[in-house]
Amino acid sequence: MQTLALLLFAVTLGVVVLRQGLGRGPGIWLLLLAGAGAFVAAGVISPAAAAAALEQNAPVFGFLLALFVFAVALEESGALDHLAAWILGRTPRPADLPLYLFVGFGSLSAFLLNDALVLLGVPLFLSVARRLDSDPGPLLLTLAFSVTVGSVLTPMGNPQNLLVALDSGLSAPVTVFLRYLLIPTAVNLVLGGLYLRWAFRDRFPAGSAPGIRRFPRIPLWPAGPNGPRWRRHPVLLVFPATMAVLVGSNLYASVSGTTAWPLDEVALVGALAVVLLRPDRLAIYRRIRWSVLLLFVGLFVFVAGAEQAGVLGALQAVLPIAGPGRGTGAVVGSILLASFVGSQAVSNVPWVALEIPLFRSLGFAGTTPVAWTALAAGSTLVGNVSLLGAASNLIIGQQAEARGVPFRLLPFVRYGLPLTAITLGVLFLALYLGL
Repeated sequence: MQTLALLLFAVTLGVVVLRQGLGRGPGIWLLLLAGAGAFVAAGVISPAAAAAALEQNAPVFGFLLALFVFAVALEESGALDHLAAWILGRTPRPADLPLYLFVGFGSLSAFLLNDALVLLGVPLFLSVARRLDSDPGPLLLTLAFSVTVGSVLTPMGNPQNLLVALDSGLSAPVTVFLRYLLIPTAVNLVLGGLYLRWAFRDRFPAGSAPGIRRFPRIPLWPAGPNGPRWRRHPVLLVFPATMAVLVGSNLYASVSGTTAWPLDEVALVGALAVVLLRPDRLAIYRRIRWSVLLLFVGLFVFVAGAEQAGVLGALQAVLPIAGPGRGTGAVVGSILLASFVGSQAVSNVPWVALEIPLFRSLGFAGTTPVAWTALAAGSTLVGNVSLLGAASNLIIGQQAEARGVPFRLLPFVRYGLPLTAITLGVLFLALYLGL
């Protein structure tokens, strides 16, 4: 049975890698569903065990659904467009765009799932390129790199962070992420923005006028009465309130030694309030990316089957992780190295899903936050190595090419590999020194 499981595991991941390399074919969500179905059909995992794996990960589905509701509602409200216009209006010169957009969208991605944020970002950044009469490539790369670096900061930033937050045993995951990742993320946003401004220094119109002044300076909060605006778009109140409750609950839990309110329950209450307060309550669900949730259905069953068949032991033999008894440098270094290789092969979300049960078997638990934050942040940052490393990269490529704009692998690696080296170096130092 183990031989069959290894064969199905290798075939499924091989097809995923091939699909990512070609840039076309069935969606990854469909391939993982097929792999999970093959595990069940071959008896590697029973239907009851598959159902149990999905039930165990129900909080992940709930939290993702809530974040997609928030993202769709915020986009419909115009809040994200307005925030982007506010950032652009304060950019002094076209050559400064990579820096300002990197910091701005990177910060935004910490609180809004990056896979959802790029759906808005692609048409927005292409519009900016047209208004400046410049090559859209550098702006699209800036978008891809920024939402990866910024999403490291919180469990709300990307799916792999969410997996770690919910399955690691951390009692107050939001606070833990902020404690260990705030400084390296802030440094990486500034350094990354400065690096891209330098790298793309010859790709934008020179001077301050007429280029960037096509974007007028606008106030951060739009003029006009707030009451009608809030009634039309209740998400403008509910979303920040929900984020405040999430952070506040985690901070209180850290101080009091208790367990924070479950992330998924708080987020679902907020999302439900958004839906119930809208006049068109069901319209929002038509714009949710249900394929992402289906990807996780296949992923959880696939990983559970791999775990039962002993595949994870073979994975540890190939890309070993130093156990909790080793020094911080050895633990963090081995996690970052394994994430660098593994995420390029299967993308960062499947990689983290495979690593979580392996971490548990090695003895990592809620009392070892450095290892878990290294896994979450490292697997995220290596998504900037290539198009294959993160789902958000693939979404940007698909959205851009659908509009006739190429988004190619070689330019991505050319600029993304140095950026990854910078950000991983900062992360390693911060975790090693306990900053």
